[in-house]
Amino acid sequence: MKPWQVLSVAMLLDRPPWLRVYAEHVRLPNGYELPDYYRIEMPDWAQIFAVTADGRVPMVRHYKHGARAVSLELPAGYIEPGEAPELAARRELLEETGFVADDWRYLGRFFVDGNRGCGATHVFLARGARQVGSPQLEQSEIMEQQRLTVDEVRAAWLAGALQNVGTLGAVGLALATLEDLENKR
Repeated sequence: MKPWQVLSVAMLLDRPPWLRVYAEHVRLPNGYELPDYYRIEMPDWAQIFAVTADGRVPMVRHYKHGARAVSLELPAGYIEPGEAPELAARRELLEETGFVADDWRYLGRFFVDGNRGCGATHVFLARGARQVGSPQLEQSEIMEQQRLTVDEVRAAWLAGALQNVGTLGAVGLALATLEDLENKR
């Protein structure tokens, strides 16, 4: 499959580090042209499915203004320019939950909106998590901590209680990875 050819680009909105919006004139491999194809650039972020020695998963519940909803999610946050995804994941886990972990597994990088862009998430599994302090939240972060068992997370995932598609995918991947690791024992 061949990529589309970009014939021209116009930046419509530039609000670093959060958002850039472009209008592109593109030509598809079959010759068809789209004169106004909109693409959105946003920073990548890291999500962490951390599991404690006693099988608890630190999660956060907070209001997401874009969705106008309170959402149960994994600890997550933007990757700073020049920062490695795993370092961002470690930083975000500590900042949002006060937890650290020694056993980290990278589960991959995944896009959320293939048509528009909108950044990508880097998903991590962190086993042997332990609390070493209190969360260090930014003023714009108002979060409620929750520590669910792996079975409670699975039940929430299956029941549709996780409404953020990024969290939904990351939790599913982490649960499958944990199951696979357990089966290999």
